[in-house]
Amino acid sequence: MTTQTAHIIAHSHWDREWYLPYEKHRLKLVQLMEDLIETFEKDPEFTSFHLDGQYIVLEDYLEIMPHRADRIRSLVEQGKLIVGPWYILQDEFLVSSEANARNLLIGIHASRKMGDYPKIGYFPDSFGNMGQAPQLIRQAGIEVAMYGRGVKPVGFNNEIQSGNEHTSKYSEMYWESPDGSRVLAILFANWYNNGMEIPVEPDEAKAYWKQKLAQAEEFASSPELLFMNGCDHQPLQKDLTQALRTAGEIMPGVTFRHSSFPEYIEALHKEGADSLDIIRGELRSQWTDGWITLVNTASARVYIKQQNVKTQTLLEKVAEPLSVMASLTGAAYPRHELLYAWKTLLQNHPHDSICGCSVDEVHREMMTRFAKSQQVAESLALQSAAWIAELVNTSGFDPEAARPFVVFNTSGHSRSGVVRTKVDVERRYFDHQPPHVKYQEFKQQFGSFDPDDWAVTDSDGNPVEAMITPLGPAFGYDLPDDRFRQPYWAYQVEVEFYVHDVPGIGYHTFALVRKEVLDEKVTGDAAISELITGNRVMENQFLRIEIAADGSFTLSDKINGRSYDGLGIYEDTGDIGNEYMYRQPDDEAPLTTRGLPADIQLVHHTSLRSVCRIEHRWMLPSRADDLLDEEIRSMVPFRFRKSRRIGEMTEVRIVTELTLEKNSRSIGIQTFIDNTVQDHRIRMLFKTGLEADQVTVDSIYELAKRPIQPESEWSNPSNAQHQNAFVSISNGQEGLTIANKGLNEYEVLPDQNTIAVTLLRGVRELGDWGVFATPEAQCLGQHILQMELISHDMDVIRSHAYVKAYQFPVPWTVQQTGVHGGVLPASHEFLQWEGEGLAFSALKQGEERNDLLLRAFNVSSEAASMKILPSFKVEQVYESTIIEELGAALNPDKDESYVLKVGPAKIQTIGIQAFVQ
Repeated sequence: MTTQTAHIIAHSHWDREWYLPYEKHRLKLVQLMEDLIETFEKDPEFTSFHLDGQYIVLEDYLEIMPHRADRIRSLVEQGKLIVGPWYILQDEFLVSSEANARNLLIGIHASRKMGDYPKIGYFPDSFGNMGQAPQLIRQAGIEVAMYGRGVKPVGFNNEIQSGNEHTSKYSEMYWESPDGSRVLAILFANWYNNGMEIPVEPDEAKAYWKQKLAQAEEFASSPELLFMNGCDHQPLQKDLTQALRTAGEIMPGVTFRHSSFPEYIEALHKEGADSLDIIRGELRSQWTDGWITLVNTASARVYIKQQNVKTQTLLEKVAEPLSVMASLTGAAYPRHELLYAWKTLLQNHPHDSICGCSVDEVHREMMTRFAKSQQVAESLALQSAAWIAELVNTSGFDPEAARPFVVFNTSGHSRSGVVRTKVDVERRYFDHQPPHVKYQEFKQQFGSFDPDDWAVTDSDGNPVEAMITPLGPAFGYDLPDDRFRQPYWAYQVEVEFYVHDVPGIGYHTFALVRKEVLDEKVTGDAAISELITGNRVMENQFLRIEIAADGSFTLSDKINGRSYDGLGIYEDTGDIGNEYMYRQPDDEAPLTTRGLPADIQLVHHTSLRSVCRIEHRWMLPSRADDLLDEEIRSMVPFRFRKSRRIGEMTEVRIVTELTLEKNSRSIGIQTFIDNTVQDHRIRMLFKTGLEADQVTVDSIYELAKRPIQPESEWSNPSNAQHQNAFVSISNGQEGLTIANKGLNEYEVLPDQNTIAVTLLRGVRELGDWGVFATPEAQCLGQHILQMELISHDMDVIRSHAYVKAYQFPVPWTVQQTGVHGGVLPASHEFLQWEGEGLAFSALKQGEERNDLLLRAFNVSSEAASMKILPSFKVEQVYESTIIEELGAALNPDKDESYVLKVGPAKIQTIGIQAFVQ
């Protein structure tokens, strides 16, 4: 008879903030850690405690108890306190690919410095799991994942269901990424509390273990049974040693071991795993009834998601690339400052934080963290851009009549488009002088400023199509490194101009120039391609946009001849659910703006950009009825609520701005909502009419292909799903891609494959296990939501529309400078790289070496060739990983470029050691 071993792992799943704000939870953490230290000292048989797979619990504790640092380090080194590999336990789908990677990188480095970390990818409570998780952790040398959600544990009678490839007959299985990376995956089939509060008294213990052992045996593939002694914020079971001693006495046929994950995994490996099933890709609970996926956290508190995207983008796609460019010209790379900004951002990424499913105090503090991280990122980006601009040779411009400025592209891919920036025509410093007097003098001098006297040229003196708009005097100041602050008045203009093919990691230089100094051959206007407008019509050489009386619009693509009508309709429904799950009232029909008259005006029109404003004043139900409060107070499950919306109506003002730019095959959409009603959801609908059975969705380091129709088990009327940067649908010949900034929820409706993007969702309670009011989750007040609708041929990959979608949230960086010599040319590409089907992810300096790290990932299912050509001398180029390891060296070709093969769905990091004289 095979002897069973019960592996009991002491732990506490530690949400930093959730139903209590951060500091209140942290005081509970301090008590837990103090109890742990005491127990380790008094009970030599209490061998280990799992600190929830995240390092930050130690940071949080030691910030209050710094005198414990040496003791904590000793416990980690002894393997008694098991910490890491993550910095925090994130929600995987609601943060960027890079944020997932940095979370792992930062956590591993911090854990190493404290002692060590377990080689376990720990995902106990993620609200679904990313398909690239096996590849991500394998690149960190981790071959085992523990997870709690996203897959149905077993089929009927422990048999795998026919055609159900995401079901395993055991709680142990193999999990495979799209690139083929495979890890051993263990599901908490009976949750991560299946061994909590173990009784010491024999009769209670006998009943307890009879039930618990049977539940574990039902799913386990071997006699090595896992029991998690803890739960959310679970206090330490100080008598665990005695409880296990009792268990061994009453059940001598079972070995009860106070174990650890490394010990448990080692025992599993000894048993062999030949009979385990393989699960593949994303685990989104798609093989369930769809009610408890928690996917609607993607639309809870949308304002938080928007700030997250802004912060991530500033760090990944602006501050870091600019810092690398500056470091290549001699500036110090701000490694510690960037690490601080990243850690501050990551502190907002735990699942109960970024998901928007906590009490209001939690999310107020998150907004402060976003602001702090943004301030650091913006300051570092400005610092680097200014450094580089001072080194750019602008001597080709007239020193008296030109105002040069450098336009940086940090998106990683070549980019064209309309840029808008402010330029100082002249500055007047007023240090130690009356500022109001200087202001009046300045205003009088420039009172007759005529923008027609000025032009924009590139560095070769060629005219650039531009619009120049006077803004007037504005206050500004310099903060010199060697002097006191220097305030000034600046006469400013807004310059709107078109840039062509700015390299992905580089810049072009332009200038605002007095026309009187230009040669006759360049004083004429640049070639203009007029944007056509008419009665509710905008048109360029690629697209025609016709706006109907109800504000919906038709997009006609002149390249492929495809037309999409009825776009941009708003839909509103009641929501009597909670921060976790959307629940529409029974038998409620959605309200839409279809047929609702709108006020439509052309508010901006130049040869570069046209903007049409559409205003709706929409009467919507004010809130849910009083029954909802009673159902919440009495904890009626959201699925069984009978509340309805009341008949009282309140006006909601929605303003939509459609923007069409020169040379663009996309249309910008900005929606302003003044939300005055409660308990509802607003979405924008995009009726595609495209015949397709799947959509392509930006996920974590992959473009996931998801079926439009849910699986047969799905009974939830809503089939909302996560998206990151965009969602796309194609029939093979034509396609539509909708990019967004922080709008993480979409659904494909069966009516002509209409894509619905959630803009706003308001609810009044947290949900889950208690009664927690969240009035701020109603999201009352003003919101600005942004999308870009991209029309293309073929699908999102073959058309390269994914590149434009990824560039959408990345701002242009513009830095004004003077006329001066410099070591850098007026236009420059610091690092050239290319590869069909590859997407740029990051350019940074290493955390422990000064090498540059370039990361891209293959969005296709075919192998790609990646070519890298640095503009600087290099000592070595090598393959690296997510955790920045030194891998195989690459040999240069004759043209000094480096070429390597990138497999399907591969995350590829390249290390570049620059030559230092």
